[in-house]
Amino acid sequence: MAERIALDEMIQYIYTKKDVKEMLSSLGISKGMVVLVQPDMQKLGFLAGGAQILIEALMEQVGYEGTLVIPTFTLYLADPANREISIARDQWQLLREYALPFDRKLSMPQEKNTFAQQFLLNEGVIRSYHPLYSFAAWGKYAKLICDKHPLHFGLNQDSPLGKVVDFNGYVLLLGTDYQECLMFRLARYHGEQLPIKIVSAPMEINKKRIWKDMLDLDHDQQDVKDIGEAMEDRYIVKTAMLNQGLCRFFSAREAQALATTYFHIHND
Repeated sequence: MAERIALDEMIQYIYTKKDVKEMLSSLGISKGMVVLVQPDMQKLGFLAGGAQILIEALMEQVGYEGTLVIPTFTLYLADPANREISIARDQWQLLREYALPFDRKLSMPQEKNTFAQQFLLNEGVIRSYHPLYSFAAWGKYAKLICDKHPLHFGLNQDSPLGKVVDFNGYVLLLGTDYQECLMFRLARYHGEQLPIKIVSAPMEINKKRIWKDMLDLDHDQQDVKDIGEAMEDRYIVKTAMLNQGLCRFFSAREAQALATTYFHIHND
């Protein structure tokens, strides 16, 4: 396994690409798979080569005959009235006037998502066109998965998220909690819906910047750890450790189906 070092008491192990690939193999990840990856780099320890080593390990593990799919969300582009972080009302118009439109090359993913930022720099990576909920993909089905991303209800069955299910893909949570699992968000579009809201974001259409209104579900913050526990009870989830990060691997289709049933039962 990883080589022990004594240079810094805070860093007990350095993990190499070989270590990462061994962990991925232990989970059953292999050539030709379509995998949605959601990592928390802070929980994965010190990787020799940083996020790029993790990306290369994943690419080599699934091969170009497989496909990696990464969320590259830009929720910070939302209209100030729609943002979770409060902005003084007297500053709203200023932001609306000077905000840059979404750009697949230039609009960086959320501030702390260093993995997604690094992934976009790799050759052959394609990004979907959604000003808030874009996905990036690499591999055989990247173009098909990222093509025609609907603006309305951006995480529905026709989105890249839904296409991962259509391709009988998998989810890999690398140090990420079930609360962050996007497949559970997709399940919300099945059965009885949540309330619908309007969100706006800047886009460039016909070389003009506009604020585009889009319909979306008003996703709540319902605790979904019970869904993860139910999957583990049914032995759907395979687990492994990378440093202090618990890594989980499971079928996207099975996760969506179980979450859909859960939300139907617990719908208020």
